[in-house]
Amino acid sequence: MATHEFQVESHISSKQLNNQSVSLIIPRLTRDKIHNSMYYKVNLSNESLRGNTMLELLRVIIDALGTLRGQDGHLNMAVLGGVEFKCILMKLVEIRPNLKQLAFLLDVKNVKDFNSKYIVALVLVYARLQYYYLNDQNKNNSYENDLIQLFKVQLYKYSQQFFKLKSFPLQVDCFAHSQNEELCIVHVDELVDWLVTQDHIWGIPLGKCQWSKIYDSEEESSSSESEDDSDSGEES
Repeated sequence: MATHEFQVESHISSKQLNNQSVSLIIPRLTRDKIHNSMYYKVNLSNESLRGNTMLELLRVIIDALGTLRGQDGHLNMAVLGGVEFKCILMKLVEIRPNLKQLAFLLDVKNVKDFNSKYIVALVLVYARLQYYYLNDQNKNNSYENDLIQLFKVQLYKYSQQFFKLKSFPLQVDCFAHSQNEELCIVHVDELVDWLVTQDHIWGIPLGKCQWSKIYDSEEESSSSESEDDSDSGEES
C-alpha cells in the first residue's frame, strides 16, 4: 500500500511582503540548494549567526563581500552569483532589512580604505529581486515611495559608473553548472543594465517591475529639457 507523505518546508521566513512570505521570491529548488549548502549552514543559520537580525548578518556581509583598498592579495571570497553570494542574498531576503539599513549598505563610508562595491551589487540585486512589485504610480504609501526613490536613484547612479566586479556570467546558474565554470569581469553599469532589462539573473527570476525603468526616466527628462529649451528660444 502506497504511503502519502506531505513535504513541509522548514526554511520559510515568517516575514511577509506583498501578502506572502519573503522567502518565496526565491524558487523552491534554489532555496533547498542554498539551505543545504555548507556555507549557509556554517555561516548563516540562526544558530551560527546567534541571532536573526541585520546586526548579525552585517558582520558576515562585511567579511565576505567587503575589501580593503591597497592590500595585496584577495581578502574575501567576493564573486557575484556564486554559492556564497546566493546564500547571503537568501539570508538578506529572509531578514528583510528596512529602508534605513538598505541606505546604509548602499553608502558605507564610515571605514577608511574600505571598498563596498560588492556589497552595493548585493543590495542592488536584492532590491530588484525582492521589491519588483512596488507600484511607482501609488502615491498613498509614503514608505514604498521612499523605497522606490532610493532604488531608482541608486540604479541610475550606478548605471553611470564602470568599476569592475568578478562574477559568474549573468545568465549562468552556479548550481546548474560545473564549479569549473569560467568566471568573468562585469562592470557595474552592465549589472544594472541587466537588472533593468532582463527577467532573470544567475538562474533566479526577476519579476516584472515598473520602477526599474530608469532609462525611460532619463529619456523623459531629456525630452522635457529639450521642450523647455525650445520654448525659451521661441519666447526670445
